Amino acid sequence: MTFALIRVAAGPRLGLGHVRRAETLVRALGRPCVLSVRGAGQVRGGVPVVPAAGPGATLDAVRPRVLVLDDPRQGSSHPWCVAARRQGVPVVSIHDLGLASVPSDLAIDGSIVRRGRLAARRSLRGPEFAVIATPRRRRRGGRVRRVLVSLGGGPRVTLAARLASMLHRRWPALDILVTGGEGDGDGFAWVTAPLGLAPWLARVDAAILGGGVSLYEAVAAGVPSIGLAVVAAQQPTIRGFAARGLVLDAGLASRRADGPASVVRQMDRLLADGPWRAHAAVEGPRVLDGGGAARVARAIVALVEGASRG
Repeated sequence: MTFALIRVAAGPRLGLGHVRRAETLVRALGRPCVLSVRGAGQVRGGVPVVPAAGPGATLDAVRPRVLVLDDPRQGSSHPWCVAARRQGVPVVSIHDLGLASVPSDLAIDGSIVRRGRLAARRSLRGPEFAVIATPRRRRRGGRVRRVLVSLGGGPRVTLAARLASMLHRRWPALDILVTGGEGDGDGFAWVTAPLGLAPWLARVDAAILGGGVSLYEAVAAGVPSIGLAVVAAQQPTIRGFAARGLVLDAGLASRRADGPASVVRQMDRLLADGPWRAHAAVEGPRVLDGGGAARVARAIVALVEGASRG
């Protein structure tokens, strides 16, 4: 019997962050789960994907014990919530920054900053409930030799490549890795990350990332990072981490061909400020201990068991 039907959004503009989070949650649950995907995202993980259909038809076909919604668009999640209510299926909703609130039974928001009011009957909020892959920490040296640049898919790959080339010209001794592309890089190397960034974060000394799930993973792994918002909605997350001294804030990505000068300024600081790097390496894993997925999984199981007894 399927334990959870997880409805996620994925596509060229949204990326695969919601899918990766769902996969992390499925591993923590350790029970049979399936995905329903809104959008054109290419899902290649180990979780089965059900054919596209409406909320009621999908719930009828899958007959899950719980519905999990992870979609940044409230209008897309609400019909699924209503359909599950009609069928007596408990609903869990996962949020970022309090967005896309729906009247679920349990809301999860692991954001570093608390914003908005969630309409759920019960909510778990704060970075201790961030559903992220288990960080792979390693002993880090004092110098920065290898840097990872990852800003997401689609046009963001082009931006990441421009930034990497710019960094290479200024610091030619750095070994720069960039996700999302292929072929010969201009002073950097392309790398693939089909299962997320955790393996690469264990191999680098610093990172330049957007304000999504990957930034949470880097902080949890103790990787000194620069946050560059590729959309305005990512700025509160980056600012929240920066306020705790865990990330350097490069602002909102510029559309200029040479990339934002703020990234260069923040990289100057990152390379020169050994004490800050040491602080980020120690305090990041304290704020994000990597146990959020397990805590959320236990809460979901408790919700389902409670509904069964009721």
